Amino acid sequence: MNQQKLKRLLQEYFDCTIADTDSIELLDYLSTADPDEIDDTISEEMLILNNGPVFSGSAKRYVLQRIKSDPRFATEVSKSDDEESKTIKLFPTLWLKMAAAVLLSCIVTGFYLLNHRTNGITTTNFVKSKLWAPIVPGSNKATLTLSNGKVIALDIANNGLIANTGKTNIFKSNKGQLSYKQLLAGSPLKAENTEPAYNTLTTPKGGEFQVSLPDGTKVWLNSASSLKYPTEFVGNERHVSLTGEAYFEVTKNKDKPFFVNIEKNEVKVLGTHFNIAAYIDDSDVTTTLLEGSVQVKNSNNLSLIKPGEQAVVNNGTDRIRVRPAVIDKVMAWKNGYFIFDDEDVSSIMKKISRWYDVEVEYHGNFSNTKIGGTFYRTKSINELLSHMEQVGKIHFKITGRRVIVMV
Repeated sequence: MNQQKLKRLLQEYFDCTIADTDSIELLDYLSTADPDEIDDTISEEMLILNNGPVFSGSAKRYVLQRIKSDPRFATEVSKSDDEESKTIKLFPTLWLKMAAAVLLSCIVTGFYLLNHRTNGITTTNFVKSKLWAPIVPGSNKATLTLSNGKVIALDIANNGLIANTGKTNIFKSNKGQLSYKQLLAGSPLKAENTEPAYNTLTTPKGGEFQVSLPDGTKVWLNSASSLKYPTEFVGNERHVSLTGEAYFEVTKNKDKPFFVNIEKNEVKVLGTHFNIAAYIDDSDVTTTLLEGSVQVKNSNNLSLIKPGEQAVVNNGTDRIRVRPAVIDKVMAWKNGYFIFDDEDVSSIMKKISRWYDVEVEYHGNFSNTKIGGTFYRTKSINELLSHMEQVGKIHFKITGRRVIVMV
């Protein structure tokens, strides 16, 4: 199969528009071809389809795993002797044979039944690309980009040693955590490359992850966020860069201050616990201090905040506002909650969009609508939206992976 045809069939497969004969040809090819012959093609295609790298190792293996795990495939109903009960069994070896028939009907039948209701929320699911998957709460998902450009999908990477860079080994635990261990001089695992290396940990919508940096600093990364950091802190300062939201527990070192860089702002600490919310689509960058001392600085101003306070910098100005913080609300995401304290709808829906990986569409004016309540982040989106309907004059409709907010 030539490269151009392979790209076309991959695109049609992920758009659920592939013909039955083409689906058999594609799946058969992926099962028998040499990975080296097609990894480059699939890698490029996956980058396009997912807006970023989401695989590690063999791209062919990743695609096959995704196809084989497609819930539309490999199901068979078996009846007991008395025909009374039915059991759904999985037959992985049948997925190739059934692919054509299932793919042919996917556009008609959809991933779920059309226009069904759950907890009062109207749900319409269409099958197209990532719309196959049901809307579920976020989980431990992230990619790690090494200094050499290699991308590791941490949700499918094996636990244990996953990479070596410079003088450091990188480990992944089964609890959604990364850790870095410096190699001793003369270690047989020591890499020859001694150039400074930077890694970037990135969580998608619907993902979160934790990393223990080379100095022992612990960072919890919220969904749709990114943290860039060196694999070894050298010199008299420690610097990392953040987009999105993260909670830091910085290892104390009075001789080597820790800096978090966010666009035009900088947070300087010696050893402390704090949270930074710096999403691009939010109007403010907010630094909230739980313990220790933090200095917030931008091009023209500098403020020192105390525990229980937060510094707020509007993206359109250089002004730094210091105000009391509601710690429980700020730390709700890390502790597994949503806490909405008379919060406007657009702010709430941003958080829901990031955690459940959905798009949001508004039908009406909700500028004066405020909602309060505490909800587990592990709850289904239907249950969360149903509660919001009960406490506010607002209604929701789910279409595919789009949440429509209505009066």
